[in-house]
Order: sequence, then structure tokens, then C-alpha cells
Amino acid sequence: MASAARIARARVARRNLRPGNIAINLALLVMCAVCLLPVIWCISSSLKDRFELYQTLPTLFPKQPTLANYRWIFTQADMSRLPLNMFNSFKVTVGAIIVQCITASMAGFAFARLDFRGRDLLFYTLIALMFIPRAGGLMALYELMSFLKLRNSHLGLILLFPSAISVALFIMRQNFLSIPRELEDAALIDGAGTWRLFWSVDLPFVRGGLLVVAIFEFVYVWGEYLITLTLVDFPELETIAIAVTKLQGWGAHFTSDVVASYGTEAAAYVVAMLPVILVFVLMQKWFVRGLSEGILKM
Repeated sequence: MASAARIARARVARRNLRPGNIAINLALLVMCAVCLLPVIWCISSSLKDRFELYQTLPTLFPKQPTLANYRWIFTQADMSRLPLNMFNSFKVTVGAIIVQCITASMAGFAFARLDFRGRDLLFYTLIALMFIPRAGGLMALYELMSFLKLRNSHLGLILLFPSAISVALFIMRQNFLSIPRELEDAALIDGAGTWRLFWSVDLPFVRGGLLVVAIFEFVYVWGEYLITLTLVDFPELETIAIAVTKLQGWGAHFTSDVVASYGTEAAAYVVAMLPVILVFVLMQKWFVRGLSEGILKM
């Protein structure tokens, strides 16, 4: 068994040394470096003091790392609301994820397993909506939320963001279609109804798809800026995406021998993107599994 494993590893190593594979790996490394360089630069800038940020020859990594920029954004009087903004983002994001998972799973099951008039036409119409930007109907959203008394309300945001259901619906429908019909037929013979079929038979098999939907919704809602800025007027209701943008240009409003506006902005951006990075790092294995189980099976 051990010798067979060594032979398999040797074959993989020889395959990776082929000129074509080497070129592909080098191209992927270049792409990763290009994508990661702005993130690394942002993190590095957040750990530099005022003098190191504005030195003549900038460095990629800080020579004397400092947390002064992070202390400033959490203690400055005008930015002491940042923890509240983080909490607002978590509340809106978690609420939107729950609503999205419930509606997308039920709709995906209906479009995959139930027969009703106009099913395919309605499905493709909903899928076509993903190509229409939400900003195009921003004024209509503003009027609608005002009419429903949901402006300046986290509940309004929690109900509004999952309405962009096209991608989540497609993901869940494909996951339900990948479930063998034989399992459902056996449950129907045992007397299971539609709800029992959905909840007890099919739903446990699409947990990977639900996780993918939750991650996509988390990334979308956590970083959403335009709609939230339009529908929220009060600073105590703002999310982290709005709060960090208000740091831009603060250099004209304060003087310090340690921190600079550029460093505090970088620190705020790192704080804002840290939850998204953690979610991807912790959920990467299940995210890839969810993609491979049903979403890519057409």
C-alpha cells in the first residue's frame, strides 16, 4: 500500500514537471501575486506609523510594526461608533443570510421538484434578473421602502437584500436536481407529503448548497454600500461599509505625530475585510464541496 502511494506521488510529481504544467503554475502564481498585492499593501500600511508611510522609498513590509492606527480608529471620538457599525453589519448580514437560505431553499425545491403552470418561464425570468443591476432601480427601491415604512430600519435591509434571489435560486435548484428521484419515491410510498419530502428527505442533501448561498450572501451584504447609503440616514444605523468610507479625507481634521490619515484608512479597511477573509478561510473546504456536489452539475 505504501509503495503504491509513493508511485502515485511520483507520477503526480513528474506530471507537474511537464513544460505545459509549469507554465500554467507560473501563470497562476503571477495572478495570485497580482490579486494579493493590494491586500498585503493595505495590511502593511495599517501597521506603519506616520514617518514610515511617507518616507521617500516605501517598503512593502513595516520595519517597526505598530497598532497605533487601530487604536486611533477605535478610540477617536468621531470614530468611536465603529464597534456599533460592526455590530450593525453582523445583524443585517446574519438576518439576510437566514432569510435568503429559507426562501432560496424552498423556491429551489419548488422549481426542481414541483410541476406547475409557467414554472420554466418564471424560473428563467428570475434568472434573467441577475443581469439587471440593482442600482438601476434605486429610486424605485427608495420609494417602495418609504411607502412600506422600512427606511432607516435594519429590518428593511434584512428583507431587501435577499430579494436578489436569482443566484441563490439557481444554486439551490441545481442541488435539488442532483438528488436521486428514488429517495423521494421511497418517501412518497411511505406516506410522506410535500413538506416532509422537502424538510426530511431533500434538505439534508443540499446543506453544501445552502452553505454556498450563505457565503455568497455574506460577502454581498457585508460589503454592500450604495443601497445602504441610500436607505439609511442616521449614523447609528450605518454599517461598516459606510463607516470606513467616512475616514477618507480625515487628514485635514487631525494632526498626530504617530498616525496619518492613510494609515488609519488602511486599518479601517483591514477591520472591515477581516470577517470576510475569516469566513473564506474557515469554510473553504465546505464551500468547494458545495460547488462540486450539485451546482456544477448541469
